[in-house]
Amino acid sequence: MNTPRLRRLLGHRVAQDYLRMFNAIVPQVAVAILNLEKRPLVKAGPGNNGQWDTEHPLRVDEHLLGYLVASGEALQAPRAMAAWKFLIKSIELLLNQAWAVRTLGQETLERYREINLLYTIGSTIGATLDPEALPDMVAEEVAHIIQADGGVVLQLEDMWQAAPQKGAASSLKMSVQSQFGPEAFATLLHDIAVSRLQPILRSGQSAILTPEHWPAFATHLSSILIAPLKSHEHILGFLILGRGADSPVFNADDKKLLTALASQAAIASENARLFTDIKAQRDAIAEIKNYMDNIFASIASGVITIDMEDRITLVNHAAAHIFNTDQTELLGKPYTAALPDVRQHLAALVKIIKQQGETITGYEITPVLPTRGKAVLRLSLSPLRDNQKQINGVAIVVEDMTERRHLEARVQQIRQTFEQYVVPRVVDKLLSDPNSVRLGGTRREVTVLFADIRGFTSFSEHLEPERSVEVLNRYLTIVADAIFSEEGTLDKFLGDGAMAIYNTPLFQEDHILRAIRSALAIQFAITELHKSRPQDPPLYLGIGIATGPAIVGNIGSSILHDYTAIGDSVNLAARLQAQAKPGQILLNSRAYEQVKDHIFARELGYLQIKGHSAPDLIYEVLDLREGDEPLNVKFDD
Repeated sequence: MNTPRLRRLLGHRVAQDYLRMFNAIVPQVAVAILNLEKRPLVKAGPGNNGQWDTEHPLRVDEHLLGYLVASGEALQAPRAMAAWKFLIKSIELLLNQAWAVRTLGQETLERYREINLLYTIGSTIGATLDPEALPDMVAEEVAHIIQADGGVVLQLEDMWQAAPQKGAASSLKMSVQSQFGPEAFATLLHDIAVSRLQPILRSGQSAILTPEHWPAFATHLSSILIAPLKSHEHILGFLILGRGADSPVFNADDKKLLTALASQAAIASENARLFTDIKAQRDAIAEIKNYMDNIFASIASGVITIDMEDRITLVNHAAAHIFNTDQTELLGKPYTAALPDVRQHLAALVKIIKQQGETITGYEITPVLPTRGKAVLRLSLSPLRDNQKQINGVAIVVEDMTERRHLEARVQQIRQTFEQYVVPRVVDKLLSDPNSVRLGGTRREVTVLFADIRGFTSFSEHLEPERSVEVLNRYLTIVADAIFSEEGTLDKFLGDGAMAIYNTPLFQEDHILRAIRSALAIQFAITELHKSRPQDPPLYLGIGIATGPAIVGNIGSSILHDYTAIGDSVNLAARLQAQAKPGQILLNSRAYEQVKDHIFARELGYLQIKGHSAPDLIYEVLDLREGDEPLNVKFDD
C-alpha cells in the first residue's frame, strides 16, 4: 500500500479541536501538526518564528506521515508534559483509526481483484481443452495482470510431488511452453530461474529472487518472480516473470496474484490433459464471481465510504463521475452536504447499517441530478468494521443504471412496435442492436407489395358473415405466411387485401427478390388451395410490386401510430395491384432493372398512373430463374 498523505487520514476539524484543547490547558505553549515538508497543517497557541522546541514523529505501520511539534518554556512543567503526552496518544489514535479504514478498503478491493482474476482465468483458459493452446493463454493473462518485462511458462514432463525428501531438480526434464517479452530477456530469465528451482520444488511455494541470487553479469535484471503450477500437491510446471533493472522489485501483492493465477492455470492444465470436469470448474469460478459481484455491486461502480460522523473518507473516480463532481470536492465533507440530491435516500439506509450492522443490496432510487436530469441509481451498503469487529463506517456502492433502463425501454419500444408486423426472428435481430433502429421517419429505398383478393366483395354477398370471415382469413393467412417467410414487414390488412414492405426495418440487399418470391409463393399457394378444396369457388389475387424511395417510421399521433411507409412507391404499388388481373403480378421498371437477371418477366408496355406526368413501363413477373431453365413459366395471355 502506498504511503498515505497525513491530510487525507487526519480530519482538519478534529485535529484543530485537539490542539485547542491542549492550548486551553497550556496556553503559553504553541503546538502544531506538520507534514513531511515541515509545513503546518493545523496549529494553535501563541505565534512563533517557526522554531519548535520538541517534535514527535507521527507514524502508522512504519510509514512516517508528519510531525507533532511544540514550543514554549512552559512545556517542561509536569502538567504541560502530561497534556503533551495525552495529545500525542490522541493524535496517534486518530491516525491509526483512519489507517484501519483505509486498510480495510484496500483489502476489500484486493480481494475483489483476486476473485475477478480467478474468474478471468477460469473463463479464458477453461474455454479450451487443448493443452497446446493453454500455455499461451496463461502467458497472455499474466502479461495483462502483472507488470513484467518478460515471462516464461515452463512445463515438467512428469508431475513432481512437492516434498522435502524428493531428489534434485536437475533430474527433471522441462520445456518452455510459452514466453513473452524480448527473446534474449526471456532466455536469460529462463537460464537463471531454472538453476534455482530446487527450493521451490521442495516447498511448493512461490518465491521472489533478487540480484544476490544470480551471477553478477546479469545487471539488467531487478527481480524474478516464480510461482509453481501446483494442483493437489503436484507441481506441473512454473510461471516465471522478470523485471528489468529500471523496474521496481516484485512485491508480496505480485507474488499473491501470481500464486492465485498459477493455481488456476495448474488446475486448468491438469483438467485439459485428462479431458475432465472443465465445465464444472468454470461454473464454480463463475458462481464465486457472481457472488462477489452481488456483495460489492461491482468495484467498477461508484464506491464511497463514510465514517461514523457521516464524513466521506473515500470516493473513487466512478462515484465522482456519477455525481458529476470532483473527488476532492467530496472528501472530508458530510455526505448530506456533499450529495444533497440523494441524502434523503441515504440517510435512512445509513441509519439501518449503523444500528443493525446489516448489508443492503440492490436498492434503486431515481434522483434528479444536476446537468443529468433523472437518473436511476442502484445502492448497496455494508458496514465497515475495525479489528474488534466494531462498526466504524459505512461503504456505499453506487451503480448507475440509467443507460441500462433507457436501453430496456428502447428494447420494449422496439418489441411493441415490430412484433405485430414481422416474424419473431426479425424482432430478435432488431433487439440484438436496438440503437440501429430509428423509429422516427427516415428516407430509404423500399419495395412495397400490395395484394388483393379479386371479386371477394361480390363473392361474400352470397355467404353468411361467419363463412365470409372464414374464407377471408384462409386467403389472408396464405398472404401473411408468404410475406413472413421472406422476412417482410406486414404493414396492414386492407379489407380483402394486404400491404407489405421490404428493406425495413432491417436492411435487405435482396429486398426486391424477397417481394417477388413472396408474390410467387402467394400465387402458388392459392393454386394448391384450389386443388385441395375443389368444392369451393376459386378466388384469385392481383399483386402489385414497386421499388422506390419512401419515408418509413412511426406515422400518426403520439397516442396512436403505426409503423408504415409513405411515398410515391407506395402509391405506385397500390396502382399496379389495382391494374393486375386475377393471378397476375405486376412490377415497376425500377424494380425490374435491378432483378432482370434473376426472373422471367414480360414487358406489358406503358401504363398511365394517376399522379404521374408520364406513363410508366410495366412488367409482369412470370417466374424465377434457376440455372437456364424457367420454373413454372406460363407465356399464354
